[in-house]
Amino acid sequence: MASLLLKDEDIMTSPPVLGYKVLAFMQEKKVDKISVFDVADRFKNEKWFSPKNLYFAMFFLFSLGLIDFQKSYIIRTKKC
Repeated sequence: MASLLLKDEDIMTSPPVLGYKVLAFMQEKKVDKISVFDVADRFKNEKWFSPKNLYFAMFFLFSLGLIDFQKSYIIRTKKC
């Protein structure tokens, strides 16, 4: 079974760190609503990027109530 947090994984690819990068990107763009495709396009050339890593980061942020989803958009629910 897959796990969100593994003790053997690189900390820089963990869901909390990647979630922070997504929120920082939204803050940099000064938006509270952004397309999932824009986020994927921004990070697709990063060493850590994979759909699975981005997916787990979104799960992490959603579980904390920091983001919500509306169709293909990520919406920041709390100011960070």
